[in-house]
Amino acid sequence: MNRWRNLPLRLARVGTYSSPLGGSRKPAATSRGEILFEVILEGSVYGLETEPVLHGEGAVFCHRDGQLSVSDSPPESYYTCLVVWFEGARGGFPDDWPRCFQWKDRKSLHAFAAEMLQAFHFAALDRDVIGRLILSRLEFELERSRALARSQSLHPQLVLATDFINRNYARALSLEDIARAGGVSVSHLHMLFRTHLGETPHQYLIQKRLRIAGHALATGNQPIKTVAAEVGYPNAENFCRAFRRFFGRSASEYRQAYFR
Repeated sequence: MNRWRNLPLRLARVGTYSSPLGGSRKPAATSRGEILFEVILEGSVYGLETEPVLHGEGAVFCHRDGQLSVSDSPPESYYTCLVVWFEGARGGFPDDWPRCFQWKDRKSLHAFAAEMLQAFHFAALDRDVIGRLILSRLEFELERSRALARSQSLHPQLVLATDFINRNYARALSLEDIARAGGVSVSHLHMLFRTHLGETPHQYLIQKRLRIAGHALATGNQPIKTVAAEVGYPNAENFCRAFRRFFGRSASEYRQAYFR
């Protein structure tokens, strides 16, 4: 569902802002019909809660119709954010859009921010197209954030096991390593993955490695052999076979399609 479809929004500005230590001396204020998104790229800033909460990299704030931007950081901290302004939101706003949510994957966050800054300032692209892409991506990340929040109800031992994989995917992990991290037996580990995720621990690990590899190929120019080694495949041929099975195309074809 596109929550922004019926709003005649116009993308007015895309940029970055870096605060001094302690935060901004003067928060920005939105006018009626304006929407301001702030996406924290570095540092930390206090949020908009009644009892202030410190937010870091990946926090996405939304302000409209006179609301003030975030501004306060701890005395020895600062924040840098991607700033996106829209105009033309009079007469409506998505009812369930929060003032703040978390963009979970830091690599995709920084890649998207760099791409949108490049598109807005240096590429001869239609601003309406850029604006729709930004709104769609923010909506996607909001839905992903909510889904991940719901996943917190997963079995705590499964959370320990998946967190271990996500932190150590580039290592030569055995099922015993993963089970030990989750505090369960190998057979119980299989049961947890099958019941809650619909896949085996090995499938989860392979998919993690290949998604990271796909992102690296689409956003950088490292040799394929180097990318393979960095995600846990010392044998490049094995990596290429697994990559083709997962993405339906070779690693080189994938890079040619997405890397610019």
